[in-house]
Order: sequence, then structure tokens, then C-alpha cells
Amino acid sequence: MSCASRRGFLVAVGLLLAAPAAAAEPLPWTTLRPDQGTHPTSLADLADRARPAVVHVRGIAPDEPDAHPGGDTERISIGTGFVINRDGTIVTNDHVVRNVTHLRVRLYDGRELPACVLGSDAATDIAVLKVNAHEALPVLPLGDSDKARVGEPVIAIGNPFGFNNSVTAGIISAKERVVDRAGINSPPNTDSYSFFIQTDASINLGNSGGPLIDARGQVIGVSAAFWAGHPLQPAQGIGFAIPINMAKALLPRLRNNGAAPRAHLGVDAQPVDAALAIAWGLKSPRGALLASVERRSPAEEAGLEPGDIVLSWGDVPVATSEDLKIDAQLSIPGSRVRVGIFRGGRRLERSITMGAAPARGSATVHPSGCAVVDREASPRSDELVVGDLPPERATQLPGGHGVILSEIPTPSAAADAGLRVGDFVLRIGQVQIRTSAQVAPAMKAYAGEVIPVLIRRGGYDFWAALRRH
Repeated sequence: MSCASRRGFLVAVGLLLAAPAAAAEPLPWTTLRPDQGTHPTSLADLADRARPAVVHVRGIAPDEPDAHPGGDTERISIGTGFVINRDGTIVTNDHVVRNVTHLRVRLYDGRELPACVLGSDAATDIAVLKVNAHEALPVLPLGDSDKARVGEPVIAIGNPFGFNNSVTAGIISAKERVVDRAGINSPPNTDSYSFFIQTDASINLGNSGGPLIDARGQVIGVSAAFWAGHPLQPAQGIGFAIPINMAKALLPRLRNNGAAPRAHLGVDAQPVDAALAIAWGLKSPRGALLASVERRSPAEEAGLEPGDIVLSWGDVPVATSEDLKIDAQLSIPGSRVRVGIFRGGRRLERSITMGAAPARGSATVHPSGCAVVDREASPRSDELVVGDLPPERATQLPGGHGVILSEIPTPSAAADAGLRVGDFVLRIGQVQIRTSAQVAPAMKAYAGEVIPVLIRRGGYDFWAALRRH
């Protein structure tokens, strides 16, 4: 399970952040629900509407170095995601799928599908996945995290500790919460962000990537982390979510390009505390105080100077220097941004043309990237590959008959259903299976789209559902 801890901060779950970049691309592929007065009337209604669009995400990830000397070098990464487009586009946390192979998604109706990574961004801990469900999927609309208010009710939906589709409720406890996440589930040399919505809705291991939903039924955050406190002073009800406006600024680029190159402003900024607000004549300690401006940078060309206090980025207020960092870096390189600054007791505006930040190293190909998965994909098999059993072995099975699964093709209906090599097939529908020759005709004769197959594994019998392609 995806987890890390430092100073009581657990990423169970995930990471951070906030505030939309200016001139963000539109989201024609994301379903947004207008405010038409048809909001759920209770938490139960809210949960009923939202849960069908929430999914369980899992895969196999390499273990941390020296985590288990001489033992397993792989671990299961478990998290949550939610569908944002009927074509099977899903949002989750980057740390849930980072370096993960054999990526799979379980839908609310129980179907388990292979998934691939359209794009991911480690610094914001956002990833976009894709599944092919062969039909339109239920979606969650994306709201506006800037308009969310402290004290508003919210629910979180996820798979804490593997308890699927769990719903917890609370309120927004705080916004613009800056939390040090240095070294917490962030890959090396990553300029990560730490800007959260805080909530007391219960968030635990396995909630990573799940939606934080407001009373309108819209996603305002992506569950990311919780504060565990000290072993002698455990904390409760301190969870964190990445504001959805942060994700909305990235989603088109992650979906279409696989990555979101950073923009460059060229300043060093610091928060404005109460004393500095008095010194500069501000009414409140908000904004980003510029300490330096790089020569020949976009900031210098726009006329920004040390001592300027950035108060707004586009139409969005700038709360802290972390806010400015996020807004600037996640802007689209080449876009023009109108910036509000405070200088000499007056509010001024400047227009900045954002530059492109230098790339950090070469881009790596995700092992579960959609391009990789598509290249490696083979035709899906709806057949069961079985072998006959010696009579003395068959007599030990219920009814004295059955065949054994000798291979699980990938992809295949058997793999999707979680069957394993060595499982015994006892029945297909109501047909008792005695020999391998009976399997194909029984599969073909079954009229339904989903074929029930009776399996014996480890001394126990259960029915598995094989979905035809």
C-alpha cells in the first residue's frame, strides 16, 4: 500500500496542492454539471450519486531500497481514483501509479479492467489513467476549489485499508494549508508543491486519489494525505486534499501530452508575515513578496522589482509565496498573464509573457504508459486454456470431475476475472465440466454476455464472472 511518513505526515493517499494557472486550456472532455438547483438533499443522496464513478486502483510497484533485505522486491500499490469522462478517463494520485506495472482498475459494479497511464505529474501528485469499458461510465463533475469555503460540508470516498467504496463526511477545516512534504513520497530532484485543502473527513491508507466532494456533488479536491501526529500524541481528523483547480490546470496537458512542462517567471518570493505587512503598508499579511528578480527573465521584462508584493495572478488572489510558485510554474509556457502587484502604497497591474522552464533531465517512459501498453497488447482471449486431470485427481474434486487452468493469457477474460493457473473449473453455467473438450462448447453455448464459472481454489469453491469481449 502506498505509504510514507515524516514528522507525522502520512501519504496514504498522497500529496498536495492548489490554485489554477492562468489561461488554462478548456476541458471539453471533462463533464461539468451546471448549478441548476438539483443538488442532493442528504449525505446519503450525495454518496449514492458519487460512488458509481469512484474506482479502486492497484498495481505492482518496486519496493523501496533496503526495505526488505533478502525478501520481496515488489509491493502492491493500492489507491483510489474517480472517472471524469465517460470514455474511461480517470484521475488519481501520481504516487499510487508511480513505476507501477500490471495496473488495474476495479469499477463500482465489480468489473476489473486493465488500465494505462495517459500522463502523470510527480510535483503535483496528479495522474490521469485510461480504461476501456466498452460502454459509457458514470462520471463526477469537477467543481471550483477557489469558491469552497471553510466550514462547508464535504464527503470523501475511497478504499481505506482495502475497504472498498467507503464514505466519510466532515467539513473543510482550512484552505491554503502549506505543509512540508519534503522527502514524502516525492521522487528525487522534484520541485514538489505543498498547498492543501484541510478536512476532518476521515482519510486513511488507500484513500489516495479519491474525490473530496462538496454539497453540490462536485469534486473540489483529490484526497492526498493525512496527519498522524506523534505516537504519544496521535492526531485525528486532519486530512489533506489537492485542490481540484490545480488538477484542472494540468489535466488537458497530461491527457494529450503525457506531461505538463513548467513555465518560468524568474523570481524568488517569500510569504508576507504580519510585521512585513505593516512595514509595506498592507492591510493584511497576504501575497508573495519578491526578494529578487532574475535578469532578462519574464518577470524583469514585465517590470517587476524586488519589494513588489504579488496580490493576484489573473483573476485569482495570491495568498502566499507557495501560491505564486504554483500559479507561475503551472501556467502554459508562452501564455500572457495579468498580475496584480502592490508597490509604493498603490495597486498596479503588469502583463507577463511566461517563459519555458528548462527541462530537468530526460523524460522517462512510464512502464504502464498507454503507448507502452498499446504496443505490447495482444488480442484479448475469451477462451479458457485448460487441461484434463488424471482420474485419481479428478475424483478428489466435488462430483468427481473437473479440469485445470493451465494458462492465463494476458489480456483475457480469465485474467480480468482474477483466475489463476492451477484453478479447477467445475462448471460453466449449469454444465458440469468433466473433460477439456467440453469447455469451448459450453462457453459458446452460454447465451449471456457474462459467463458464470464455478472454480475450486485451495479447497474452496466460488463462482467467477467471465465477461465476453
